[in-house]
Amino acid sequence: LFTSTFLIADSSALTKNIIEFNNSSYESYLLNNEKILLKSKQVELNLDNKEINLIGKVKGEFSIKGDAFKIETESLSGNLLSKSILSKEEVLFTTKGFEIVSSSMEIIQKPKKEIMILFNDANFSKVNPKSKINKGKANKIEFFPSKDLILMEGNAEFYQDNMKIISDQIHYDLTQDRILKSVNSKLINNL
Repeated sequence: LFTSTFLIADSSALTKNIIEFNNSSYESYLLNNEKILLKSKQVELNLDNKEINLIGKVKGEFSIKGDAFKIETESLSGNLLSKSILSKEEVLFTTKGFEIVSSSMEIIQKPKKEIMILFNDANFSKVNPKSKINKGKANKIEFFPSKDLILMEGNAEFYQDNMKIISDQIHYDLTQDRILKSVNSKLINNL
């Protein structure tokens, strides 16, 4: 996944195989000229288990197939050997004409599979004025960037024009700007 990685900081300290960096940025160049850039007030890098923890005003930018993504949260952690990044705190995620605010987020890439971004207790709103969708929320939102697909599960609500859709599950295609599937849905008109 990574081809080269850089960690830059104002200061650093080493204790018990943990390196601590202050006012740091983590930059990793991936295949296909894509990169990940993460900045935070503090970084802890565990040399034994290759865990990295970013703490304090974390801001991240990355791209997948040319599409830009931004993350803001108070903490972010991951393992340099696995393909997972996690925040257990409130996250603001922005991309492709919408934003998601959630209580937690995990970016996962399983071997030979595409990247999935999982949000819990999430609300989203459109930033793209051309979209018919105004806002929505769900207990769980899965976003598949390579397919431009959003899957919403558990108390899913979607606001479109003057209509509210309440459903157990909603599948939404960002490219086509339409709902592909909804399970056990209820429509409320004239909001």
